[in-house]
Amino acid sequence: MFNWQRIKHKLQEKKAQILLPSVLLAPIFILVIYLLFETAKVSMAKVREQFALDNAAYTQVSAASTYLNALGMVNGPLPYRVMLYYKDQKVNATDEAKRQGRPAQVSVFELFYHGGGIPAIGPNYETGINPPPKAESTDWGLRYDPAITTKDENHYPRTDWEKESPKEPSSGEWVPVMSRDLVENYYIPGVDFAKNVIQYYLEMFLYVGSTYDSQTYVYKQNSKNAVMFRSVYYLNVSNCKRSDCARQSAAKLRNYLPLNSQPFYLNNVRFFLSDSSRSGAHYGAYNLDFNMEENVKSKMFQFAYLDPGSRTRLRQFGRGIVLKQNYTLPKNHFNINLEQKYKPYVRTTVKLQCPRANNNCVWPNPLPKYNVTLAP
Repeated sequence: MFNWQRIKHKLQEKKAQILLPSVLLAPIFILVIYLLFETAKVSMAKVREQFALDNAAYTQVSAASTYLNALGMVNGPLPYRVMLYYKDQKVNATDEAKRQGRPAQVSVFELFYHGGGIPAIGPNYETGINPPPKAESTDWGLRYDPAITTKDENHYPRTDWEKESPKEPSSGEWVPVMSRDLVENYYIPGVDFAKNVIQYYLEMFLYVGSTYDSQTYVYKQNSKNAVMFRSVYYLNVSNCKRSDCARQSAAKLRNYLPLNSQPFYLNNVRFFLSDSSRSGAHYGAYNLDFNMEENVKSKMFQFAYLDPGSRTRLRQFGRGIVLKQNYTLPKNHFNINLEQKYKPYVRTTVKLQCPRANNNCVWPNPLPKYNVTLAP
Protein backbone atom coordinates (compact mmCIF):
# COMPACT_ATOMS: atom_id res chain seq x y z
CA MET A 1 0.00 0.00 0.00
CA PHE A 2 1.26 3.50 -0.98
CA ASN A 3 2.39 5.57 2.09
CA TRP A 4 1.05 9.11 1.61
CA GLN A 5 1.84 10.12 5.16
CA ARG A 6 5.54 9.53 4.62
CA ILE A 7 5.58 11.72 1.52
CA LYS A 8 3.72 14.48 3.37
CA HIS A 9 6.17 14.36 6.24
CA LYS A 10 9.16 14.67 3.89
CA LEU A 11 7.67 17.72 2.19
CA GLN A 12 7.10 19.47 5.51
CA GLU A 13 10.71 18.88 6.44
CA LYS A 14 11.87 20.65 3.22
CA LYS A 15 9.72 23.71 3.99
CA ALA A 16 11.55 24.09 7.23
CA GLN A 17 14.87 23.84 5.44
CA ILE A 18 13.88 26.75 3.15
CA LEU A 19 12.42 28.91 5.93
CA LEU A 20 15.49 28.75 8.17
CA PRO A 21 17.98 30.29 5.66
CA SER A 22 15.41 32.95 4.78
CA VAL A 23 15.19 34.02 8.39
CA LEU A 24 18.97 34.16 8.66
CA LEU A 25 19.37 36.24 5.45
CA ALA A 26 16.82 38.90 6.38
CA PRO A 27 19.20 40.93 8.62
CA ILE A 28 21.80 40.83 5.86
CA PHE A 29 19.31 42.32 3.39
CA ILE A 30 18.40 45.03 5.89
CA LEU A 31 22.08 45.77 6.47
CA VAL A 32 22.68 46.11 2.72
CA ILE A 33 19.77 48.52 2.43
CA TYR A 34 21.21 50.64 5.25
CA LEU A 35 24.64 50.58 3.60
CA LEU A 36 23.18 51.74 0.29
CA PHE A 37 21.26 54.48 2.06
CA GLU A 38 24.33 55.73 3.96
CA THR A 39 26.50 55.53 0.83
CA ALA A 40 23.93 57.61 -1.04
CA LYS A 41 24.01 60.23 1.74
CA VAL A 42 27.81 60.47 1.50
CA SER A 43 27.66 60.72 -2.32
CA MET A 44 24.98 63.40 -2.18
CA ALA A 45 27.06 65.41 0.29
CA LYS A 46 30.08 65.15 -2.01
CA VAL A 47 28.11 66.25 -5.08
CA ARG A 48 26.50 69.14 -3.21
CA GLU A 49 29.83 70.44 -1.88
CA GLN A 50 31.51 70.09 -5.27
CA PHE A 51 28.71 72.02 -6.97
CA ALA A 52 28.85 74.69 -4.28
CA LEU A 53 32.60 75.14 -4.72
CA ASP A 54 32.42 75.23 -8.54
CA ASN A 55 29.48 77.62 -8.54
CA ALA A 56 31.06 79.94 -5.98
CA ALA A 57 34.42 80.04 -7.76
CA TYR A 58 32.85 80.69 -11.16
CA THR A 59 30.60 83.45 -9.82
CA GLN A 60 33.36 85.27 -7.95
CA VAL A 61 35.93 85.11 -10.73
CA SER A 62 33.28 86.05 -13.32
CA ALA A 63 33.00 89.37 -11.48
CA ALA A 64 36.72 89.86 -12.11
CA SER A 65 36.28 88.88 -15.76
CA THR A 66 33.46 91.40 -16.17
CA TYR A 67 35.57 94.15 -14.61
CA LEU A 68 38.65 93.45 -16.73
CA ASN A 69 36.55 93.31 -19.90
CA ALA A 70 34.99 96.65 -18.95
CA LEU A 71 38.50 98.10 -18.59
CA GLY A 72 39.40 96.67 -21.97
CA MET A 73 36.46 98.53 -23.51
CA VAL A 74 36.96 101.93 -21.86
CA ASN A 75 40.70 101.78 -22.65
CA GLY A 76 40.18 102.68 -26.29
CA PRO A 77 37.57 100.61 -28.14
CA LEU A 78 34.64 102.48 -26.58
CA PRO A 79 35.98 106.04 -27.17
CA TYR A 80 37.07 104.99 -30.66
CA ARG A 81 33.60 103.79 -31.59
CA VAL A 82 31.99 106.91 -30.14
CA MET A 83 34.29 109.27 -32.05
CA LEU A 84 33.69 107.36 -35.29
CA TYR A 85 30.42 109.31 -35.34
CA TYR A 86 32.48 112.01 -37.06
CA LYS A 87 34.12 109.81 -39.68
CA ASP A 88 31.60 110.90 -42.33
CA GLN A 89 31.74 114.60 -41.50
CA LYS A 90 34.42 116.15 -43.70
CA VAL A 91 36.37 119.39 -43.76
CA ASN A 92 37.74 120.85 -46.99
CA ALA A 93 41.38 121.54 -47.79
CA THR A 94 42.63 125.11 -48.22
CA ASP A 95 43.96 126.22 -51.59
CA GLU A 96 47.51 125.96 -50.28
CA ALA A 97 46.87 122.41 -49.05
CA LYS A 98 45.52 121.46 -52.46
CA ARG A 99 48.64 122.84 -54.13
CA GLN A 100 50.69 120.68 -51.77
CA GLY A 101 48.84 117.63 -53.06
CA ARG A 102 46.92 116.96 -49.86
CA PRO A 103 43.55 115.14 -49.95
CA ALA A 104 40.65 117.41 -50.83
CA GLN A 105 38.86 116.38 -47.62
CA VAL A 106 39.60 114.74 -44.30
CA SER A 107 37.15 113.59 -41.63
CA VAL A 108 36.64 115.39 -38.35
CA PHE A 109 37.60 112.10 -36.68
CA GLU A 110 41.07 112.41 -38.23
CA LEU A 111 41.57 115.86 -36.67
CA PHE A 112 41.64 114.10 -33.29
CA TYR A 113 43.22 110.81 -34.33
CA HIS A 114 46.24 112.45 -36.01
CA GLY A 115 46.64 114.69 -32.98
CA GLY A 116 46.81 111.76 -30.57
CA GLY A 117 43.43 112.52 -29.05
CA ILE A 118 41.97 109.12 -29.80
CA PRO A 119 43.50 105.66 -30.41
CA ALA A 120 42.33 103.58 -33.36
CA ILE A 121 41.66 99.89 -33.90
CA GLY A 122 43.86 98.44 -36.66
CA PRO A 123 44.85 97.54 -39.27
CA ASN A 124 44.63 100.91 -41.09
CA TYR A 125 46.60 103.50 -39.12
CA GLU A 126 46.82 105.99 -42.00
CA THR A 127 43.31 107.33 -41.41
CA GLY A 128 42.45 105.31 -38.31
CA ILE A 129 39.04 104.44 -39.77
CA ASN A 130 38.41 100.70 -39.74
CA PRO A 131 35.40 98.38 -39.65
CA PRO A 132 34.62 96.57 -36.38
CA PRO A 133 37.00 93.65 -35.70
CA LYS A 134 35.75 90.16 -36.41
CA ALA A 135 34.20 88.26 -33.52
CA GLU A 136 36.98 85.66 -33.54
CA SER A 137 39.78 88.27 -33.60
CA THR A 138 42.27 87.99 -30.75
CA ASP A 139 44.18 91.20 -31.54
CA TRP A 140 42.35 94.44 -32.22
CA GLY A 141 45.63 96.30 -32.68
CA LEU A 142 44.53 99.42 -30.82
CA ARG A 143 47.17 102.16 -31.13
CA TYR A 144 47.62 105.88 -31.11
CA ASP A 145 48.75 107.39 -34.41
CA PRO A 146 52.29 106.01 -34.87
CA ALA A 147 53.15 108.91 -37.20
CA ILE A 148 53.43 111.27 -34.21
CA THR A 149 57.11 111.08 -33.36
CA THR A 150 58.18 114.66 -32.54
CA LYS A 151 57.45 116.15 -29.13
CA ASP A 152 56.88 119.92 -28.97
CA GLU A 153 54.09 122.32 -28.06
CA ASN A 154 52.04 121.12 -31.04
CA HIS A 155 52.83 117.40 -30.97
CA TYR A 156 52.87 114.81 -28.23
CA PRO A 157 53.87 111.22 -29.09
CA ARG A 158 52.03 108.54 -27.10
CA THR A 159 54.85 105.97 -27.16
CA ASP A 160 55.49 106.53 -23.43
CA TRP A 161 51.82 105.82 -22.81
CA GLU A 162 51.73 102.53 -24.69
CA LYS A 163 53.49 100.59 -21.94
CA GLU A 164 52.31 98.45 -19.04
CA SER A 165 53.47 101.24 -16.71
CA PRO A 166 52.89 104.42 -18.76
CA LYS A 167 54.58 107.72 -18.08
CA GLU A 168 52.24 110.58 -17.29
CA PRO A 169 52.81 114.16 -18.51
CA SER A 170 54.34 116.59 -16.05
CA SER A 171 51.95 118.84 -14.12
CA GLY A 172 52.49 121.95 -16.22
CA GLU A 173 52.71 120.22 -19.60
CA TRP A 174 50.04 120.88 -22.24
CA VAL A 175 49.02 117.82 -24.22
CA PRO A 176 47.58 118.38 -27.73
CA VAL A 177 44.61 116.19 -28.64
CA MET A 178 44.10 117.60 -32.14
CA SER A 179 46.35 117.87 -35.16
CA ARG A 180 47.54 121.44 -35.63
CA ASP A 181 48.76 120.56 -39.09
CA LEU A 182 45.30 119.50 -40.25
CA VAL A 183 43.60 122.45 -38.60
CA GLU A 184 46.01 124.80 -40.41
CA ASN A 185 45.36 123.21 -43.79
CA TYR A 186 41.62 122.50 -43.64
CA TYR A 187 38.68 124.82 -43.14
CA ILE A 188 36.70 124.42 -39.93
CA PRO A 189 33.15 125.46 -40.93
CA GLY A 190 32.30 127.94 -38.20
CA VAL A 191 33.21 128.41 -34.56
CA ASP A 192 29.95 126.88 -33.33
CA PHE A 193 30.70 123.66 -35.19
CA ALA A 194 34.20 123.54 -33.70
CA LYS A 195 32.89 124.14 -30.19
CA ASN A 196 30.28 121.42 -30.58
CA VAL A 197 32.91 118.92 -31.71
CA ILE A 198 35.23 119.81 -28.84
CA GLN A 199 32.37 119.63 -26.36
CA TYR A 200 31.38 116.22 -27.73
CA TYR A 201 34.97 115.01 -27.29
CA LEU A 202 35.23 116.26 -23.70
CA GLU A 203 31.83 114.92 -22.66
CA MET A 204 32.61 111.55 -24.19
CA PHE A 205 35.77 111.10 -22.12
CA LEU A 206 34.06 112.38 -18.97
CA TYR A 207 31.34 109.76 -19.44
CA VAL A 208 33.95 107.08 -20.10
CA GLY A 209 35.77 108.11 -16.92
CA SER A 210 32.51 107.91 -14.99
CA THR A 211 31.95 104.41 -16.37
CA TYR A 212 35.41 103.42 -15.21
CA ASP A 213 34.78 104.79 -11.71
CA SER A 214 31.47 102.92 -11.44
CA GLN A 215 32.91 99.62 -12.62
CA THR A 216 35.85 99.93 -10.24
CA TYR A 217 33.60 100.68 -7.28
CA VAL A 218 31.32 97.72 -8.00
CA TYR A 219 34.23 95.31 -8.39
CA LYS A 220 35.89 96.42 -5.16
CA GLN A 221 32.65 95.85 -3.26
CA ASN A 222 32.04 92.44 -4.83
CA SER A 223 35.58 91.19 -4.32
CA LYS A 224 36.16 92.39 -0.76
CA ASN A 225 36.94 89.33 1.40
CA ALA A 226 35.63 87.12 -1.44
CA VAL A 227 32.10 88.06 -0.36
CA MET A 228 30.42 86.69 -3.49
CA PHE A 229 32.29 83.40 -3.22
CA ARG A 230 31.24 82.79 0.37
CA SER A 231 27.64 83.89 -0.18
CA VAL A 232 27.15 81.60 -3.17
CA TYR A 233 28.76 78.69 -1.32
CA TYR A 234 26.46 79.24 1.65
CA LEU A 235 23.35 79.28 -0.55
CA ASN A 236 24.23 75.89 -2.05
CA VAL A 237 24.88 73.94 1.15
CA SER A 238 22.98 73.43 4.39
CA ASN A 239 25.64 72.38 6.86
CA CYS A 240 27.47 75.60 7.71
CA LYS A 241 26.84 79.06 9.08
CA ARG A 242 27.16 82.03 6.75
CA SER A 243 30.12 83.40 8.72
CA ASP A 244 31.96 80.07 8.61
CA CYS A 245 31.19 78.82 5.10
CA ALA A 246 34.09 78.17 2.75
CA ARG A 247 36.70 79.85 4.96
CA GLN A 248 39.49 77.60 3.71
CA SER A 249 39.01 78.13 -0.03
CA ALA A 250 37.95 81.78 0.31
CA ALA A 251 41.14 82.56 2.22
CA LYS A 252 43.19 81.41 -0.75
CA LEU A 253 41.07 82.96 -3.50
CA ARG A 254 40.89 86.41 -1.95
CA ASN A 255 44.68 86.73 -2.21
CA TYR A 256 44.28 86.92 -5.99
CA LEU A 257 41.17 89.09 -6.23
CA PRO A 258 42.71 92.55 -5.70
CA LEU A 259 43.10 93.70 -9.32
CA ASN A 260 44.06 97.31 -8.80
CA SER A 261 43.88 99.62 -11.80
CA GLN A 262 45.43 103.05 -12.02
CA PRO A 263 43.55 105.70 -14.03
CA PHE A 264 45.56 107.82 -16.45
CA TYR A 265 44.27 111.40 -16.54
CA LEU A 266 44.98 114.57 -18.47
CA ASN A 267 44.52 117.99 -16.92
CA ASN A 268 46.05 120.43 -19.41
CA VAL A 269 44.41 119.69 -22.76
CA ARG A 270 45.26 121.62 -25.93
CA PHE A 271 42.87 121.95 -28.88
CA PHE A 272 43.43 123.90 -32.10
CA LEU A 273 41.11 126.13 -34.08
CA SER A 274 41.67 127.96 -37.34
CA ASP A 275 40.96 131.61 -38.03
CA SER A 276 38.35 130.48 -40.51
CA SER A 277 36.31 129.52 -37.50
CA ARG A 278 36.04 133.18 -36.50
CA SER A 279 36.07 135.26 -39.67
CA GLY A 280 35.44 132.97 -42.62
CA ALA A 281 39.00 133.52 -43.85
CA HIS A 282 41.86 131.19 -43.10
CA TYR A 283 45.01 132.55 -41.52
CA GLY A 284 46.34 129.49 -39.73
CA ALA A 285 45.64 127.81 -36.42
CA TYR A 286 45.67 129.03 -32.85
CA ASN A 287 45.75 127.25 -29.50
CA LEU A 288 42.67 126.64 -27.39
CA ASP A 289 44.03 125.50 -24.03
CA PHE A 290 41.60 123.90 -21.59
CA ASN A 291 42.43 123.22 -17.95
CA MET A 292 40.12 120.42 -16.86
CA GLU A 293 40.19 120.99 -13.10
CA GLU A 294 39.60 124.73 -13.43
CA ASN A 295 36.70 124.38 -15.86
CA VAL A 296 34.91 121.10 -15.00
CA LYS A 297 36.44 120.23 -11.60
CA SER A 298 37.65 116.90 -12.94
CA LYS A 299 40.57 115.62 -14.97
CA MET A 300 39.95 113.91 -18.30
CA PHE A 301 40.19 110.14 -18.20
CA GLN A 302 42.23 108.49 -20.97
CA PHE A 303 42.70 104.86 -19.94
CA ALA A 304 43.50 102.66 -16.94
CA TYR A 305 46.33 100.21 -16.41
CA LEU A 306 47.09 97.50 -13.86
CA ASP A 307 49.76 97.93 -11.21
CA PRO A 308 52.66 95.41 -11.12
CA GLY A 309 51.17 93.35 -8.29
CA SER A 310 47.87 92.93 -10.14
CA ARG A 311 49.68 91.88 -13.31
CA THR A 312 51.47 89.20 -11.27
CA ARG A 313 48.17 87.95 -9.89
CA LEU A 314 46.70 87.84 -13.40
CA ARG A 315 49.56 85.67 -14.61
CA GLN A 316 48.84 83.27 -11.76
CA PHE A 317 45.15 83.34 -12.65
CA GLY A 318 46.10 82.34 -16.17
CA ARG A 319 47.90 79.25 -14.87
CA GLY A 320 45.01 78.43 -12.55
CA ILE A 321 44.21 78.79 -8.84
CA VAL A 322 43.62 75.48 -7.05
CA LEU A 323 40.91 75.77 -4.40
CA LYS A 324 40.43 73.06 -1.75
CA GLN A 325 37.60 72.93 0.76
CA ASN A 326 37.05 70.42 3.56
CA TYR A 327 33.46 69.72 4.52
CA THR A 328 31.41 67.84 7.12
CA LEU A 329 29.59 64.60 6.41
CA PRO A 330 26.15 63.70 7.76
CA LYS A 331 25.94 61.33 10.73
CA ASN A 332 25.34 57.66 9.93
CA HIS A 333 23.50 54.79 11.63
CA PHE A 334 26.75 52.91 12.28
CA ASN A 335 28.26 55.74 14.38
CA ILE A 336 31.44 55.70 12.29
CA ASN A 337 33.36 58.99 12.21
CA LEU A 338 34.06 59.20 8.49
CA GLU A 339 35.48 62.73 8.71
CA GLN A 340 38.20 61.68 11.13
CA LYS A 341 39.06 58.65 9.04
CA TYR A 342 38.90 60.07 5.49
CA LYS A 343 39.07 63.90 5.93
CA PRO A 344 36.71 64.57 2.98
CA TYR A 345 37.30 67.59 0.74
CA VAL A 346 36.42 68.95 -2.69
CA ARG A 347 38.69 70.85 -5.03
CA THR A 348 38.56 72.83 -8.24
CA THR A 349 40.96 74.82 -10.41
CA VAL A 350 39.67 78.18 -11.61
CA LYS A 351 41.33 80.04 -14.49
CA LEU A 352 40.87 83.61 -15.69
CA GLN A 353 42.44 83.95 -19.13
CA CYS A 354 42.66 86.18 -22.19
CA PRO A 355 44.48 85.75 -25.55
CA ARG A 356 47.81 87.22 -24.36
CA ALA A 357 50.90 85.31 -23.25
CA ASN A 358 51.19 87.50 -20.13
CA ASN A 359 47.40 87.40 -19.55
CA ASN A 360 47.24 91.21 -19.59
CA CYS A 361 44.50 92.39 -21.95
CA VAL A 362 43.87 95.65 -20.09
CA TRP A 363 46.71 97.92 -21.23
CA PRO A 364 48.62 98.64 -23.50
CA ASN A 365 46.87 96.14 -25.80
CA PRO A 366 43.26 96.26 -24.58
CA LEU A 367 41.07 93.35 -25.60
CA PRO A 368 37.78 92.65 -23.74
CA LYS A 369 37.98 88.88 -24.05
CA TYR A 370 38.63 87.51 -20.57
CA ASN A 371 36.82 84.28 -19.77
CA VAL A 372 36.53 81.92 -16.80
CA THR A 373 37.06 78.16 -16.92
CA LEU A 374 36.99 75.44 -14.27
CA ALA A 375 38.99 72.23 -14.15
CA PRO A 376 39.17 69.41 -11.56
